[in-house]
Amino acid sequence: MDRNKRRVTYMTGANSTLSGYGMNEGKKKKKKNGLVQKLRNMLSVAALAAVIALAVSYAFSNTGRTMLGKVTRIGATLSQNVTPFGDSVIFYDGTTLHCMSANGGNEWSYQIGTNADYDATQERIVAWSGNDLYILNSRGRLIYNNKMSDSIQFASAGSGYVAVFVGDIDNGVVSVINDAGQIVDNVTISNQTLLDIGFFKTITTSSAQEQELMWVLGLDTTGTVISTELQTFQPGKLSTGKSSLGENIAYKVYSIGGKLEVVTTRQIMHYNYRVLEESNPTLIYGYTVEDVKVNGGVTYQLLIPAQESREGVHINNVRLMYNDVDRVLHLPSECIGAALGTHSVYGFSGNAVYACRFGETSFSAHAMPVNVTAVLGMITDNRAVIASGSEIYVVELPR
Repeated sequence: MDRNKRRVTYMTGANSTLSGYGMNEGKKKKKKNGLVQKLRNMLSVAALAAVIALAVSYAFSNTGRTMLGKVTRIGATLSQNVTPFGDSVIFYDGTTLHCMSANGGNEWSYQIGTNADYDATQERIVAWSGNDLYILNSRGRLIYNNKMSDSIQFASAGSGYVAVFVGDIDNGVVSVINDAGQIVDNVTISNQTLLDIGFFKTITTSSAQEQELMWVLGLDTTGTVISTELQTFQPGKLSTGKSSLGENIAYKVYSIGGKLEVVTTRQIMHYNYRVLEESNPTLIYGYTVEDVKVNGGVTYQLLIPAQESREGVHINNVRLMYNDVDRVLHLPSECIGAALGTHSVYGFSGNAVYACRFGETSFSAHAMPVNVTAVLGMITDNRAVIASGSEIYVVELPR
């Protein structure tokens, strides 16, 4: 209601009340003056409150801290191995895998037993407990189940294959299983410590159509100097390449346009499917690769400063690389996490998220409806999966 209207209403009500009591003119005047003074005081307080509210509103809007979209609490806790999964979220509660929609509804559940773990891609989920292996499709339906010959160390899901590593960490076998549940390869791992397995798609010299290949990253401990080794395999046709990457330990492998990007603490090395270097390495000393996302045929790589302390993440700037662009973006304030959306880079502080659209250099600030203590990743439609204490939320972010 308009403030002037409120004053007229109050004064009219006071006058009618005075005449109703039949006071003499002196008493009326004295009483009236007292009421008027009280009303003036009340109006002064109201006016001051309005000015303060306006100032706060202006200050809030002036910082760009607009509120975000829908916020949904997911029925999971931080300790339950929560993973973003397409437009959903997967978590393991100690016996069962659950897939929750971004709106908080349960899409499917599948019991896999105790002390289990899992890996997921857009197409499938591979889960294991002891030597029991489960492969589910994206709708949570079982498409393969078997007992492996030994304890499963870990497994990795691809588009058309699953790789399962069984045995000892430095002396085991990687079994490759296709969509039909057939083991098409058994790759022996010896004299090295297996670090990771993954899949990528590329065009090979033997086929004009894109093929799915597997990469295996291991640590050779047989020599006097420890070195990292990368091998590639075409399932059913065994090895397609092998190379030593030197003393710097690789901690991440991903694909851009059918080529493998191998990240060490100093550089990103670029290999073709035969593990031959395609170009000179990209120096990233002082940064680590935090997120990779493909949008419109362009692969965006987000790097954050290497953390010297294990006591939380402290991010003051991020580095964004795509095509021929390699740019450092400075955040408005220190953040605890960073991620890539469909069109923007995001930095997360405890009470705000900062967004910078691809191609731009400045961030806009947006107030977070909950206090952010961890960033778990992104799902579709620019929605972040975050933790606030032990609780998990999905938050719609600005584009």
